[in-house]
Amino acid sequence: MTMDVATLLREHAARHSVPGAALGILRDGVVTTAYCGVADIGTGEPVTSETRFATGSVGKTMVATAFARLVDAGRLSWDDPVPVHVPELRGAGWAEQATVRDLLANRSRLPLRVESEFTAWPDDDDGVLSRVAAQVASDEPTPPYWSYTNVGWSLLGRAMETLTGDTWEEALRANLLGPLGMAQTTFTTQPIGEPRASGHRVTADGVEPAVAWTPSNLAPAGSTLLSTVTDLLRLASAHLDDPALAELRVAHEEIRIHGWLDAWCLGLGRLDWPSGPVWGWDGISAGQRSVLRVVPDRRGAIVLLTNGSSGRSLYRSLIPEVMDEWFGVRMPPLLLEPSPAAAGDLSRYEGVYAWPDRRWEVTATDAGLLVTGPAGPVEALPIDESTFLVDAHDPDAPTMTFGAFDGDGRPGVLYQLLWGLPRT
Repeated sequence: MTMDVATLLREHAARHSVPGAALGILRDGVVTTAYCGVADIGTGEPVTSETRFATGSVGKTMVATAFARLVDAGRLSWDDPVPVHVPELRGAGWAEQATVRDLLANRSRLPLRVESEFTAWPDDDDGVLSRVAAQVASDEPTPPYWSYTNVGWSLLGRAMETLTGDTWEEALRANLLGPLGMAQTTFTTQPIGEPRASGHRVTADGVEPAVAWTPSNLAPAGSTLLSTVTDLLRLASAHLDDPALAELRVAHEEIRIHGWLDAWCLGLGRLDWPSGPVWGWDGISAGQRSVLRVVPDRRGAIVLLTNGSSGRSLYRSLIPEVMDEWFGVRMPPLLLEPSPAAAGDLSRYEGVYAWPDRRWEVTATDAGLLVTGPAGPVEALPIDESTFLVDAHDPDAPTMTFGAFDGDGRPGVLYQLLWGLPRT
């Protein structure tokens, strides 16, 4: 390759005010890496091959991969009812009807609320995942639609504990990290013995440190995992080489969330790009962003780790060049141009979309929708029937999505980022 990836990474990171970043490329078994910037703006410590970044929800892909290996070893079945491995859920109606596969596919009807999805619990002992399971056992299930979730992966972590007799961290080490040689992957709950990146927020006034958010109650969802690009490329290599992991690339829901996925599989999203499908997942944590992309047809993969809140803007400017140069794959641009007539009759979107502890009210305007939520009203302009622009400058959630349309064209769910709130 003629591309100077180190220079390219440095230029794009500077363009998007990302303090530090690491890029890894796997092609036909050969690994190329590049690093730039600092791990922490306070200390000035440089990003190196040893720097551990927060994986965020790429940790879900790790957990899914561990389950695939356990299934392949005959330790459990994809179709085992959830309470078989999460005893706290015995007798819970929604859980008795859900399988391990359903949890991984985000379609278990798991009760969703802010309290369980986004709240850090103050206690973080070894029994925390058992208490998470007990909390959701008695809650009302969600309607039967796809929704991303964090607590669902906490339940999968609890299943790993009961299946192996170890903490979920030790189970992940024994069934994934150790066998794949991912020796640089660790947890924020472990003593600091290696360089770690700190998160940073990009604001109108510049770059500032972000407060770390590492709740143990959501740890299997990715909140405490740290890794490097070389370790995550070892994970990607396993997905290219191990036939047992192909099951994780089978679509279980054809759900399109603009800029995020075109279908959800098992711990991986599928992206329908012009040159063919690409699989992977992304992580959002406090001031850090991670990206994993696997291109099986090209025997390749890319990992991007950043310690800035604008990391996904860096991804969208850098990775198209890398994909094209290294794999001949065209990554489409993120389209954010409103189309006034694209959604048709706007009144059909009106209504209240809610969880027990979060509520969004949608009303139609002449040009789009007025969506009022916890932070107040925002204007949403149609891009297509499902997708509405709310903030073109937000690198993570520039749009909101409607789904589960009925026969009259009325949506049954509103997606804020990836979480679905049912129409009430």
